[in-house]
Amino acid sequence: MAQIDKPIRKMTKGAPPVELEASRNLTKAEDSDLTPLNFKVTADFKRTFKTYAAQMDISMVDLLQRCFEYYKDRK
Repeated sequence: MAQIDKPIRKMTKGAPPVELEASRNLTKAEDSDLTPLNFKVTADFKRTFKTYAAQMDISMVDLLQRCFEYYKDRK
């Protein structure tokens, strides 16, 4: 029977990070830092929301926060 060599595996992940670099991802984000909030809405809603924010000269983030605060206060 023919002898077949084992395939040579190449490391594609690279070297592991140094300990100091790896420990930076263990800290909690500050409350004032912006973090992603990911959800989908219809194209029509997005256009209306973005247009309203532009008309009011505020960011979409600020508009969403104001809407949520308004909603919380009334529930």
